[in-house]
Amino acid sequence: ARTEGWDYFKAVQHGVFCELGRGNVPFGIVAEWLRVHDYHGWIVVEQDILPGMGSPKASAQRNRAFLSTLAL
Repeated sequence: ARTEGWDYFKAVQHGVFCELGRGNVPFGIVAEWLRVHDYHGWIVVEQDILPGMGSPKASAQRNRAFLSTLAL
């Protein structure tokens, strides 16, 4: 997004702030790292939602379901 010179809204339109599991972050590797390092604390997940992206609650539920597949 920075390389292209996009503002926040254009970045969102191009999927920069997509739901978990739909982007480039290797969440499986992150989850494994947490397990290997015996991490038992909190993790924080944020999801930016703009008008037209659907229901924030539905997005949060999909994100939670995705995290559950990683045993988080």
